[in-house]
Amino acid sequence: MEIREKMKILMELYEKDKELNQIEYLKNEIPQKIRKLDKELDELSEESEEKRKSMEKIDGKRMKLEREVEEQRLNLDNFRKRKREAQTNKEFLTLKREIEKAERKIVQSEDELIEIYLEKEEEEKELSKFEDNLKKKKEEIEKIKESLNKELKDSKEGLLIKEDEGKRIAARLQDERLQRRYNRLKDSRGSGVSIIEDEICTECHSTIPLQILAEVKKCEEIITCQSCGRILIYKWID
Repeated sequence: MEIREKMKILMELYEKDKELNQIEYLKNEIPQKIRKLDKELDELSEESEEKRKSMEKIDGKRMKLEREVEEQRLNLDNFRKRKREAQTNKEFLTLKREIEKAERKIVQSEDELIEIYLEKEEEEKELSKFEDNLKKKKEEIEKIKESLNKELKDSKEGLLIKEDEGKRIAARLQDERLQRRYNRLKDSRGSGVSIIEDEICTECHSTIPLQILAEVKKCEEIITCQSCGRILIYKWID
């Protein structure tokens, strides 16, 4: 088989290996993307839980204060009853001061309750808005994950097909020595050949001397890049 034909087959093999590399990249990249999406969902769920706990604390404060107000009112009623039944002026004045003190405390507690009610209302609005957005975000992420999982499945199926195609291309080369050389370069450098374009090695980006470029175009022998060692193939080989 002429060198020119071997170069054409190597170019086909190179293009097929690029497709395989892309599939391998997807096999690693897609699970990472899915893990990142799952982490994002977990963080949003944790934030939602924190907001709910905050709401529970506010409710706890509200219930505690409501009980205190109820107790204060019972005390106030008791003081008023005792005031009506007071036997001495001193007892009357003492109970009067207690009543005034209890009334001030009730007003203060009720003001605090109003603040808590307002705070709770604001927190409920924020939580409702957050959970609506969280629901939409979950649906959006699930759709993305579904698409990524399909892409991953397709890539795994495509890998088997591309590997089989690559083997068939390699079999056409009918040159075990050249095949081993190509594979060694591919394993050590990521690609076995480099396509020359505009007098540049497209793999290491070094300039190819004009004399060497002319030899590569002739396709009469295997020529490697002086910088990266890859087999050189002219892009417009015919």
